[in-house]
Amino acid sequence: MKKYMKWGLAVTPVALLWAAAPAAAQEGPSPGECLVQAGDVTGCQPAAFDVHAMNIPTRRINAKGDLDPTAPPEEVMLGARLLEEQLGLMRNVDHLHWLPAMVESVLDPATGQYGGGDMDGDGDGRALTIAGKCLFAGHANGGDANNERPMEIFRIQDDPVANPPVHVGSIPVPVTGADDSIMSADLYTKANGEETIVVARDISTNDGGLNVYEVDPDDCAVIKTSEYFTYGGDLHEMGMWIDPNNPMRHLMVTAAWSGAGRPDPYREGEVAPDIRILAITDETTGEVLDLPITLAHFTLQDVGGPLRGEQPDATGLFADGRFPDYTTVIAANGQPVGGQANQGNYAHQVTFSQDGERVYVAHGLAGFYVTNTEAIAHNTDAALAAGTAGCNWETTNVWVDEVIGGDVDLTKAAEVVNDCIHMVLFDDPGFQEVIAAGDVLTYFRMLDRTRFDPYPPIYNSTGMHSAIPVPGRENLDPDLAGKPRYVLVTSERPSCPGSWMYLMSVESEAFPSPTGTFGLAANEIDTCVAEIRTERNGEPRRNLAQMNHNPTVFSNLVFVSWYQHGVRVIDISNPFNLREVGHAVPAPAGIARSYPVFSDGLFYWMDNDTGIHIGRYTGPRADEIPQTGVFSGNDVPHD
Repeated sequence: MKKYMKWGLAVTPVALLWAAAPAAAQEGPSPGECLVQAGDVTGCQPAAFDVHAMNIPTRRINAKGDLDPTAPPEEVMLGARLLEEQLGLMRNVDHLHWLPAMVESVLDPATGQYGGGDMDGDGDGRALTIAGKCLFAGHANGGDANNERPMEIFRIQDDPVANPPVHVGSIPVPVTGADDSIMSADLYTKANGEETIVVARDISTNDGGLNVYEVDPDDCAVIKTSEYFTYGGDLHEMGMWIDPNNPMRHLMVTAAWSGAGRPDPYREGEVAPDIRILAITDETTGEVLDLPITLAHFTLQDVGGPLRGEQPDATGLFADGRFPDYTTVIAANGQPVGGQANQGNYAHQVTFSQDGERVYVAHGLAGFYVTNTEAIAHNTDAALAAGTAGCNWETTNVWVDEVIGGDVDLTKAAEVVNDCIHMVLFDDPGFQEVIAAGDVLTYFRMLDRTRFDPYPPIYNSTGMHSAIPVPGRENLDPDLAGKPRYVLVTSERPSCPGSWMYLMSVESEAFPSPTGTFGLAANEIDTCVAEIRTERNGEPRRNLAQMNHNPTVFSNLVFVSWYQHGVRVIDISNPFNLREVGHAVPAPAGIARSYPVFSDGLFYWMDNDTGIHIGRYTGPRADEIPQTGVFSGNDVPHD
């Protein structure tokens, strides 16, 4: 017996008995149907949802889903629900709440029109994190000194399915124009027995930095604010690690992005590294530190990696090749797609492994690689900060006379393995033999190979965006027991052509390789250049970026924010065949940017333009979503 199903209908998988039935009795799927195989939890799924942008308004709508700047709030809500149903904007997701509370719309009494708020698609949301029942949400502020919107605090109610979070407070901006790019939080018990929340707030501006707060979990009120840790430049993304052997110990691993190479505010004559690891709580008491303490640095170009701000030669050739030339490709708006004239090669995002012995690095146009942080995991903060942990606090500079881009001294390269943070490649005994032999050519060849770097020839302005290990699927190498077998890596490009994501095998950590990729229709340049830039009524659409961004990863499911394409749910159970199994694309159209944060089975995400949204995933493998606890892609532990 065989069983078939229509696309999107629920079905119980049954065994296939091909040999039992005579040929005449064989029946195949008719057009529009598909075969459900035994044991396939995902079952039949349609292709990735192709958002027809023209049909999703980008501004305020009325109860009929039409553009209407005069529509009152209750009509906007009705119109949003209507469009979600009519356009299929929610699949395998119950959209429980839309909370347009980050920026309120302003009514102009002279015209009767609203504007400037979340309901108008003109909000200012940014990062989002949760600990206990406290939800923290940030503003972009646009880097504008006139914008002083604070970090908002909401409390999740006892019945979050029926009741949305309520606003209970705010935290002022630490510097003018503060961009709350990424946040992290944790609920824990201090050594004195008191339960508390620590919140880390990343300010992503040219004068960026880190603020840390202690928050009362009962009323979500701030108890203590740390001194502002000045980064010396853009602190772009970060992730929190709680030491599994000492829950008092909270560390932040941070990526400088364009702040790297600028003067270090705390070390005269030195510059900011690509990556910093900071302690934010006292490892003995669990108290929030008065000022975060630096434990170690890492800089890729110091060991011979790609140089920041790499320029091509006169022919357009970079060290790794050339980008495709799209200067003759004209988009629907009449503008050429253009070309790319440099590679920034800045570290973008970093995430700890659960045991703290690894940091996974999305290093922009320098690709993805793995670093060894065992010295961080197995030493005290006090020893690391004092330089007595037995590892080099700063990355060893392997260049002759430390002149970046000159000649490499492999006798200095032999010392890199002793750095507190170093690429896992340097632990490979074969690579150490290359160094000992003075083989500079092979040194650079292996250094290139240890980074999964498709840029060029793949056209991209940012490159690798996020690198999140897949929990619950352990490496089979006995030397890597307990380490993840896969890492989910996103790439980011805000405009046409868009960006997609990779599932990377790190079974051989020093030489990561892709097993599968996933993208949307807009990732194909022929599709994205044809996008219509007007609303249904002919008005110009707001210009919305469409990049693949921040993922929260479970063993078999990925929830990833994809800017104007909403949150997409990807089944990664088969690493060679990634399939979309759900999506949430609210109306009016906005920019889903934050890591989707799971709290007690529901997921929360920030839409930059329209505010906070809350959903419940109901599709294949929904039973694998933890129903208690908080989970976010950039913070570990993940379970």
